[in-house]
Amino acid sequence: MNNLYQLKDIGFNYPSGFGLDGINLEIEKSTITAFVGPNGSGKTSLLNIFSLLNVPDRGSLNYDVIELSSDRLRQFRRKVGYVQQNPYLLRGTVFSNIELGLRLKHVDKHTRVSKVNKVMDVLNIAALKERVAQTLSGGEAQKVAIAQMLILDPEVLILDEPFTHLDKQAIQDLEQLIMKLKNELDKTIIFTTHDKFQAQWLADQVYSVINGKVFKSQLANLFNGKLESDKCHFNIGKKIITIPVVDKQVDHISIDPKQIVLSKTQLDSSMKNSFSGKITRLVEENGQVRVGVDAGENFEVIVSHQSLSDMNLSIGADVWIS
Repeated sequence: MNNLYQLKDIGFNYPSGFGLDGINLEIEKSTITAFVGPNGSGKTSLLNIFSLLNVPDRGSLNYDVIELSSDRLRQFRRKVGYVQQNPYLLRGTVFSNIELGLRLKHVDKHTRVSKVNKVMDVLNIAALKERVAQTLSGGEAQKVAIAQMLILDPEVLILDEPFTHLDKQAIQDLEQLIMKLKNELDKTIIFTTHDKFQAQWLADQVYSVINGKVFKSQLANLFNGKLESDKCHFNIGKKIITIPVVDKQVDHISIDPKQIVLSKTQLDSSMKNSFSGKITRLVEENGQVRVGVDAGENFEVIVSHQSLSDMNLSIGADVWIS
């Protein structure tokens, strides 16, 4: 195992009191890591630690087995490229935006042109070279922002909610690009997302971030919401889930994807929850199939290949989950 980051008992607090607490995790080189969680859970705060913008208040942070302290962060920041959720592009062409980092480092023009052209080819954005940055679509702007980081050849690329506000085609293009950066350029990728299915499909490891704490996650179908007054209905926003009666406060629930039954018609059964939806994703994993279902909220179901074949299901099919 070749760990790039090692975080041990990391804590960080803002003046308001909210922060990260008891973070223990390791991230290997040349892997993709996803952090999933609701707004305000601490995802961006964690990315600020990885990007070395924030110094932990407690615990130890190692980068490539070297323990970092506040006086050593600057030299290691150059190894990290951080693309924030709403990347800001300067006035001017795409080319001038991408070459900016090299200009600031006083790299000669011939080398700048060569490097920029190479990065644009890797990201398949050479056709945008002379476009004015402010005329780009959301997906195009994300790629240019990534190019701004790649031109400086970082070891790590950190992406904060990179898929937000992108259309379906732009999301697919960006997913393919992330895989390419890992597989062909040997980059370590860290990103945040609200989409649990996307994280599990794209990343080598997935963590859930909840109230400033981080959990190694196979927590598919993890929902935050509010317990209704009768104590057995949990409101997750667009659906109300019937749960066992509880006497304590509940802020999150998780439903085992193997305990969800997939059917083509509504079942006549004793199961308390039954919703209609459409299949949005099919992913092969360890001899089984993870099925994404949009039933107002996104659910994940695990079925066998035989079950999928017997029901003759494909993406876009109407189904019921119970």
